[in-house]
Amino acid sequence: MKILEATNNDIETLFRLDHVAHEEQERRELIERAIQDQRAWVLLPGEAGIAGYGVITHEFFGRSFIELIYIDEQHRSKGYGPALIAHLEKHSRSDDIFTSTNESNTHMQHVLANLGYERSGTIFNLDPGDPELVYVKQSVRPHGDTL
Repeated sequence: MKILEATNNDIETLFRLDHVAHEEQERRELIERAIQDQRAWVLLPGEAGIAGYGVITHEFFGRSFIELIYIDEQHRSKGYGPALIAHLEKHSRSDDIFTSTNESNTHMQHVLANLGYERSGTIFNLDPGDPELVYVKQSVRPHGDTL
């Protein structure tokens, strides 16, 4: 398995991979911006091509935030999500890192708990009837490390 910084050559592949990008222009724009800003990473499990991707931002109240993790359905439950999260943690510019998931996404909540994330809050009204649960992981970088 390899995790590499996404490039412009990956854009169309990510659009095809991500079922939300099929329907939402906003998701396609997020992918393009993240790649241009060097904040997107692709996961390659082997010769099969891209199995998923992740996006990190560093503008969440002055802290790093894992904005998006997407693993193709046929590659889920193989440890790729946690591997991608761990990779993004290494690119945190803050001592702690935040992320979020919908209340309905119990699988991701379980993954985050297993990776040492703790609930930090709830945001209502982003997705009607499905609150966003915010998580934080403390001390993802040894004190004083910089990128």
